[in-house]
Amino acid sequence: MRNTIFLIAGTLILAVAACGSGDFERTDNGLTYKVHKSNRGDKAVIDDIVKIDIAYRYPADSVFFTNQDFNEAMYIPVIPSEYSGDIYEGLRLMAEGDSVTFKLDAMNFFTTTLRSPSVPGFIPQDDSVYVDILVLDIFNQEEYDDYRMKKREDMIKEQEIAKDAEDDLLQDYLDASGITVEPEESGLVIVVEEEGTGPKPQSGQNVTVHYTGKILDGTVFDSSVERGEPFTFQLGAGQVIRGWDEGVSKLNIGSKATLIIPSYLAYGDQQRGPVITPFSTLIFEIEVLDAN
Repeated sequence: MRNTIFLIAGTLILAVAACGSGDFERTDNGLTYKVHKSNRGDKAVIDDIVKIDIAYRYPADSVFFTNQDFNEAMYIPVIPSEYSGDIYEGLRLMAEGDSVTFKLDAMNFFTTTLRSPSVPGFIPQDDSVYVDILVLDIFNQEEYDDYRMKKREDMIKEQEIAKDAEDDLLQDYLDASGITVEPEESGLVIVVEEEGTGPKPQSGQNVTVHYTGKILDGTVFDSSVERGEPFTFQLGAGQVIRGWDEGVSKLNIGSKATLIIPSYLAYGDQQRGPVITPFSTLIFEIEVLDAN
């Protein structure tokens, strides 16, 4: 399997200021770089795995990707260079705690290092991209295997705690919100704020809704309302979480309602982005606009 730069897990703030081309140095192999912080520790070597925070910038003062958006660090295997002056040469110059900006050929970086079919359209193919890297830790393979095992054990413990706590958190939410509606047999809670005058959607129909999704503490993770674009899906076809298929099928067209969906009718033990953690009860404010 070809190595890839997208191996994710962990977090730390990356803070690297944009810098002009005159601030950079150049290795004999053509790697252009600027050091922000340098330590005297052991440098990464081939077959190590480095834990990093990373950001891509183009132009020099504009970040268009950072792992910080996902609250996760990245883990990258250190391999021999794939071309002169590539990012892997840069990693082999870095020790734990080092912070460096690399100025890389955009075409080689995207198509060779990232295995992308092309350079993003907003970057000229003959231009450069700036890559900021902060090294959080360096592992040899044995250390990395032990680290992953420990993280997995910790994750399992956290999930067990979250699973045990979900029922209590849901009941606390219902009590605090004054919601006394009896749940459906499945455990789904449907709170109708405005009863629609149309028929109920039928399985197989394309249903159009507006929605806002939240977790119990009120944090919004998605909203068609904010985007100004209603969402359409086929009811009963498994295109949405089970709580949606069940809840929408029980609402008349024109209804406005809140669906309170236990995790087993949503994403269960899966992490979905930075907000939806395993065993999260989800709340969706939904307006059923149409069905056909």
